[in-house]
Amino acid sequence: MIIDLRRRFVLPLRRFARRPGHRAPLALAALLALVLGLPHGVPHDVLTVAFVLGGFLWTFLDVLFPPVTVPLLLIVGLPAALLAIRHRKHLKRPARPGNSALLCCALGVAAVLLGESVPGEDPGLLGLGTFTLLALPVGWLLWHQTPWARRNAATTAPGRFCCWRWAAAPLLLATGALLVHYDVPAGARSALTTHAEHALATGDTAPAWVAGYRLEQTELVGGGVTFTVAGTGVFAPHGYAYFPHGTPAGKSAGYYTGLGDGWYSWSGPDHF
Repeated sequence: MIIDLRRRFVLPLRRFARRPGHRAPLALAALLALVLGLPHGVPHDVLTVAFVLGGFLWTFLDVLFPPVTVPLLLIVGLPAALLAIRHRKHLKRPARPGNSALLCCALGVAAVLLGESVPGEDPGLLGLGTFTLLALPVGWLLWHQTPWARRNAATTAPGRFCCWRWAAAPLLLATGALLVHYDVPAGARSALTTHAEHALATGDTAPAWVAGYRLEQTELVGGGVTFTVAGTGVFAPHGYAYFPHGTPAGKSAGYYTGLGDGWYSWSGPDHF
């Protein structure tokens, strides 16, 4: 059994990792799987804190744009521009985006979409996706100034679809932005409905993975059922609620937003 699993999964994965341009995406995919699988784990918590701090910093720089942000941009941007002009003869023009850059971009967009697809958002997934997409262009530009990138460029053929690679990353980002704007990411409604009706019929309130969501703290109330989605929110719990006959009267434990077909998203009281 162990030998069969190794032949089926481990060896192909090892061969795939040895191919040029696939190690960084594999590491990022492993981190994404770890954050998804352990919504209360250390990686998820670290990314959540980083995302919250980044949000506070962004708000601070946005509010104090003229007195603080503009001088910071000048302090950082002017020396960088002067160095680039002075050493422009030694700088190499970036080649077309390779497999590593495009796959990391796709994983970053996927992390953002997954983080946006749950009530209250998942700050751990949003942190992973945001920092990946922010660090990727900087790392890509710096990589092309290293001797390793120049050696790879000298031994790599242009490829048949070389020109389309320049458009791949912008198309991925634009598609992700449109999906987030129109709130397209969503779980499998039928699987969630089946699980909710099973909980109503049997009284089973055990945590479960359903349609990619870790449903916790299931509560039967008012002829319906509420689920807390693990990893969502920062200062308050968030989740889904299924009330086929409408929300119960006088229920004030959270704020409900209708999603259709008896489903609601809800947010609990802020604990901050």
